[in-house]
Amino acid sequence: MARADLLRTLGDPTRLRIWALCAREELAVGELQVIVGLGQSTVSGHLAQLRAAGVVVARRDGAHTRYAAARPDGQAPLLDLLAADPLPPGDALALQRVLGERDSPSPEGLGNDYLPGRSWEAFAHTLLALFPPLRIADLGVGTGHLTTLLAERARHVIAIDQDAAALARLPDTIEKRVGALEDPPLREREVDLVLLSQALHCVDDPLPTLRRCRDALVGGGQIAVLDLAPHPHAWVRHRLGHRHLGFADLGGLLRSAGFHDVRTDVVHVDRRAPAFTTVLAIGTR
Repeated sequence: MARADLLRTLGDPTRLRIWALCAREELAVGELQVIVGLGQSTVSGHLAQLRAAGVVVARRDGAHTRYAAARPDGQAPLLDLLAADPLPPGDALALQRVLGERDSPSPEGLGNDYLPGRSWEAFAHTLLALFPPLRIADLGVGTGHLTTLLAERARHVIAIDQDAAALARLPDTIEKRVGALEDPPLREREVDLVLLSQALHCVDDPLPTLRRCRDALVGGGQIAVLDLAPHPHAWVRHRLGHRHLGFADLGGLLRSAGFHDVRTDVVHVDRRAPAFTTVLAIGTR
């Protein structure tokens, strides 16, 4: 890469911050989100540009991808000079906090596919029994199990995720759309039901997402949000990329987004540590 192109890439203040952090420690996307205070799609976009420039490399680590700074041939002196600059105090403190949380790891024996409050299967079977065939938008597909189960009976399922690889694993009967939860690619009044199953906690500001979901619903359409009650387990930030440690008032969030006839229920309490509590909130447009 020409030096002019390199300077253009690192000329963005946020990209330079991310590169400087990766120059000090190998970090996952969720950890970078916590440090720089930006959403997953924004951080991932900057990392993609840094990788294209050859100044960041990725390494798969179990369920995560970790990023470290690289120094392409001929550019090491300039990059070494940039790396020598001290981090802004806020970034340095946040990095120290993130690394400290690594020293307080998640409980043993949960497995790489563990999802706090996973009651999606019971939730899906309930929906299948209660609702006629609907047009459903599932935001944040995760493993894809819930999306696939819903598609067995739904009139049409739209799966939305920023991970194209996760979408590709879904059956061909499901419509796949790559997009961020912060601005889901849905048209006005396109669906009857929107689902966010253990996904809203990964969004910086839930309200814009919920309002976009409301716009996508037909009149009388419903949103169903399955998420965690407040909890103290900070390790979910760096291990799972959570932006929120649960929600104290999911129903209030739905009302603020313009939904009515809102109801909330505790639908699951883990019997083993770390004992997450899962809440279901439903609202109507």
